[in-house]
Amino acid sequence: MKLIKYKIAILAGIISFSLIGCDDYLNRENTSGIITPDLVWTNPKAIEAVLVNMYDEGIKHEDHDYWDYNSKSDLRNPTTMSDEAQGSYQKNPLFSNADAVYTYNDWLLNDPLSTRYKYIRNTNDFIRKVAESDVLNDTQKEQLDAEARWIRAYQYFGLVKRYGGVPLLTEPQQYNPDDPASMQAARASEADIYDFIINECNAIKDILPETRPDASKYRITRGAALALCSRAGLYAGTIAKYSNTLSLSGTAVARGYVCIPESESERFFKASHDASYELLYNMTNVYSLKRTADNTDEAKAENFYQIFSATTNGNNGEYILQKQYNVAGKRGHMWDKMNMPFSYRQGGWGCGMAPVLELIEDFEYTDGTPGKLKVANGATLISYDNLIDLFKGKDPRLFASIYVPGSPLKGSNVEWRRGVIDQNGTKHTASKQPSDEVSVNVPGYTGILSGKDGGADAGDASKTGFYQRKFIDETLDDLANIDDKKSSTPWVMFRLGEIYLNYAEVCMEMSSPKVSEALWAINEIRDRAGIRKITSAELTIEKVRHERKVELAFEKHRYWDMKRWRIAHLSVNEGGLTGFRGKALYPWLDVRTGKYVFEIGTKPPKQTRLFLERNYYNRFGTEDVTPNPLLVQNPGYAY
Repeated sequence: MKLIKYKIAILAGIISFSLIGCDDYLNRENTSGIITPDLVWTNPKAIEAVLVNMYDEGIKHEDHDYWDYNSKSDLRNPTTMSDEAQGSYQKNPLFSNADAVYTYNDWLLNDPLSTRYKYIRNTNDFIRKVAESDVLNDTQKEQLDAEARWIRAYQYFGLVKRYGGVPLLTEPQQYNPDDPASMQAARASEADIYDFIINECNAIKDILPETRPDASKYRITRGAALALCSRAGLYAGTIAKYSNTLSLSGTAVARGYVCIPESESERFFKASHDASYELLYNMTNVYSLKRTADNTDEAKAENFYQIFSATTNGNNGEYILQKQYNVAGKRGHMWDKMNMPFSYRQGGWGCGMAPVLELIEDFEYTDGTPGKLKVANGATLISYDNLIDLFKGKDPRLFASIYVPGSPLKGSNVEWRRGVIDQNGTKHTASKQPSDEVSVNVPGYTGILSGKDGGADAGDASKTGFYQRKFIDETLDDLANIDDKKSSTPWVMFRLGEIYLNYAEVCMEMSSPKVSEALWAINEIRDRAGIRKITSAELTIEKVRHERKVELAFEKHRYWDMKRWRIAHLSVNEGGLTGFRGKALYPWLDVRTGKYVFEIGTKPPKQTRLFLERNYYNRFGTEDVTPNPLLVQNPGYAY
């Protein structure tokens, strides 16, 4: 009976695939658990349907789970674990305490090996069966094999950046009840895993097409192989260069399962450099930075925002690979509902992540001067006519990435106000979220104390004064029903802007720095942004890292960057995460002048980061170690 049900299900998937054809390539029936040789491996369309399922599970299970409903209620989001933002609310009681101090416990980074290796086994099985197929021609086999190998390499990249070295399996294991030990596998070294990823990318890059038609634009290309090589080589190179600054020790370190010898850094840097070079210099007919001819700051900001909007849908020349979401195919996400400014959200929730003041001030002014906001002259607060006036002259990427107080949105403005200063100079602080506030009467003012988008430490509104704009779909007009409708905004996995920054960084990190090349790459990014180019005298590795922070904000790079640079465990005063809480900006309406003044909030009610050296690598859970005693635990953890 079960086999009959499987056959009906897979046939339905094949029929669906055939009817839909090439449109919306990833909008397919899920075939997981119903792969039968008689129905799938004798049908080319069904074989491709299996690949579709591998795309969905292999790419989703990376840093994209934060788009789903369940993962937004706690701190598993790499953005709120970095120094970019705070989680505005958390459901776990451990983190509801304003004074809670947290470390990066393994559950926060939940990425069970069993799930990863299930997907890797599926991929290994697919690769083997494609090679054995007698219904595919050689070209089809080669193309499908290359795509599957990229997905597998990407899975291993997700593992290695969390755990270091892991068992490297390239063939599907077969369970033998008489010999369960045959399923046990020792860890490969961290360097070996990065080598595998890089070698796979180099092996398949010339097999994959440079471009694909719009109907299959979400599939792997030559550019995606080069981009993964660029990122993996940079990660491995910096881990090798800076791991000697740590005091980690033990069996895993001694055997190379974690940390990479410094002597290996140069060859990894070269791999990243060469892949980045190919993308930047040899594929200009395919990829280019999205630019605008309008040199106004407003146009520059809108141009940068559109890179990540639903309306461009990846057709902007800059996307190398993106994760597709499709509401019609029941593969939408809830990003917009979870992060829309309070008064626009409809139906509750909102503001899963609140950017911190430190990040806002990391965005320079367009003339290249440091981005510290001008809130006071000495001890005297500066008055501004409008909330937005405080931010005039800032890097246009700020307004593309973040809703600051006063930002325009849907015919109105984002209004975040801490409270009111009455005619006597007394401050009256908002204590409830805007929907719960009641009108007050104070000298010279009648109304609610907060702005419509927040101001209090309570509720679901931002606690910092800021909301994230990057990836928000401003065309959505029914957020109240987004639980059902959701959003189709694609997630950028690789884009050319990152490759410029990878290239700049690796050029500066090599034993013989290529300063002129790094300077060119950085200035291409800054010129597109609309801020002053820097000189060679100003170029340092710290400057490259700073540019990376603002250009790639909220794209899930910062947390991993801080880990690979081996700075996360340092104190906040040293540029690390330990002791970092994140500051807020407090705008006050002064009824005496009708203008706004701003103060810095020194203690928003959110968690202080505590990053330990052991947190550079995840802990293997008992569910991983028990069936595989060869899995040596990472340093600093008990079994």
